[in-house]
Amino acid sequence: MKLRTRLLLFGAVVPTVLLVVASVVAGLVFERAMLVEHDRALMGQAAVEAVSLFDRAAAPHLHMIDSPLESQVLEHPPQGALYGPDGARITAYPEDADVPARLLPSTVTYEATLSTEGTATGRRRVLVLRVDDPQGRPFALWLSAPLDRHDHEMQAYWRISGLALAVVAALVLLAQLAHARRLASRVGNLGEHMRQLRAGRLDARPAPDAVGDEIAELRDAISETTIQLEAARQAQDRLVADAAHELRTPLASMHVGIDVALRRERSPEELRACLADVRHELDRLADLATRLLDLATLRASPLQRRVGDLVPLLLEAVDAARAAGEPHGVLVELRAPSRALAEHAPVAIRQALDNLLANAIKFSPPRGQVSVVLREDGDGWCFTITDRGPGVAKSEREAIFEPFHRAAHDVPGKGLGLAIVRDVAQRHGGRAWVDEAEGGGACFHLRLPGEGSPRGA
Repeated sequence: MKLRTRLLLFGAVVPTVLLVVASVVAGLVFERAMLVEHDRALMGQAAVEAVSLFDRAAAPHLHMIDSPLESQVLEHPPQGALYGPDGARITAYPEDADVPARLLPSTVTYEATLSTEGTATGRRRVLVLRVDDPQGRPFALWLSAPLDRHDHEMQAYWRISGLALAVVAALVLLAQLAHARRLASRVGNLGEHMRQLRAGRLDARPAPDAVGDEIAELRDAISETTIQLEAARQAQDRLVADAAHELRTPLASMHVGIDVALRRERSPEELRACLADVRHELDRLADLATRLLDLATLRASPLQRRVGDLVPLLLEAVDAARAAGEPHGVLVELRAPSRALAEHAPVAIRQALDNLLANAIKFSPPRGQVSVVLREDGDGWCFTITDRGPGVAKSEREAIFEPFHRAAHDVPGKGLGLAIVRDVAQRHGGRAWVDEAEGGGACFHLRLPGEGSPRGA
C-alpha cells in the first residue's frame, strides 16, 4: 500500500467512520433518553389516574377529564381510556380519541407495560395498567402520548449531524489529501535520493526540506551521510592513486636496474650492487605494504576497548623512542602523572604513540630534544609531543594527516603514520591535531576521552 493511500485511509477514512459510529451511538442514546422522559410522563399520569379512578361514588372516571387547560398547556396532550371488568370501554379522553374498543383487564398486569405503536397520524407511546376498585373488581387503564415532537427532534438531529459529518469529512479529506501529497513528496524525494546513491551518484543531495520535523531531521542526516560517503570515496580514490604512485616508484627503479644489468655481461661486484639496490627497493615495498595493511586493518576492524591506565603504554613507547633517537643524539623527555584511566584499545594507542614519536625524532635536528607530556584535559587525557624541527606550515596542518601526504619530500617516509594517528583518535572519540611549538618546531596533540566519557565511533 502506497504511503499516500495509507495516510488517506488512516487520516481521513478511518476517522470519518469513527465519527459516523459515534454520531449514530449518540443519536441512539439521545433517542433513548427522550423515550425515558415520555415514559416518565406517562408513568406520572398513570399514578395520578390510579389513585383517583374510584374517588367518586358515582362511577370510575379519568382524572385528565377534569383538566380543561391540559390541551392548552401541553402541545401534544395525552389520551386515555378506562375499561371495565368485561373489557368494555367505560370512558375515554378526549371523546374522539383513537383508543382500543375493548381491553380485558385479565390481559393486563398490575405493573405498567409500555410500548410504541404506529397510527395513521404518526407514532405514539402506550401504557396499559390493571387497577382494582375497592371491591376488588379489575379495571384496565390505557394511556398514550404522541411521539410527534420526539420524531421531529430526532429527524432534526439526524439531519444536522449528517450535514455536520459531511462537512467535517470533506474538510478532513481535503486537509489529509494536501498533507498526504506533501508528505509523500517529501518521502519520495528521500527515496529518489537513495536510488541515486544506489546507482553510485554520491554527488547528489536530497531536496531541501525546511519543515523542521523528524523527516527534515532524517533528510539532514542522510545529506550529512552522503557528504561523508562522498568524502570517504574521494579519500579512497586518493589512497588508491597515491598507493599506486608509491608502488610504481620502487618497481620502476627495480625494473630499470635489472634492465641495465642485463644489457651486457656484468662482474660479480656489479651484479651484487644491482641486487643490493633491488633489495633496498623491495624493503621499501614491504614497508609500504605493511603500513597500508596497518591502515586498512585499523579502519576495518572494530577496536577492542577497555578501561585501563595509559601511563604504562606511554612509558613503553618512550623507551622505544629513546632507543631509536640515541644514534642521532635526540633526547626524549617525559612528563606524565602516575595514573591516567581511559577507555582505549592498547594496541592502537601504542601504534599511534610510536608514529608520533618516530615522526618527532625524524624531524628533530641532531642532538635535539623531544618533549612528551601526558596531562588531564577536561574530562579526558591529552598526549603532547613537541620537537625542535622545522615545524609545520599552517596550510599543511590538516593535509599532513591525509594518507601519503608528506610535508618534506627529502625526508624518508611513506606519509601514512599521521593518517594512522588521526584514525586512532577518531575511533576513540577523540581528535589529533598539530600546531606550532613555543620557540619553534611542531607540537602534535592526541586527545582521548576519559574513563566516563561517551564512546566514539
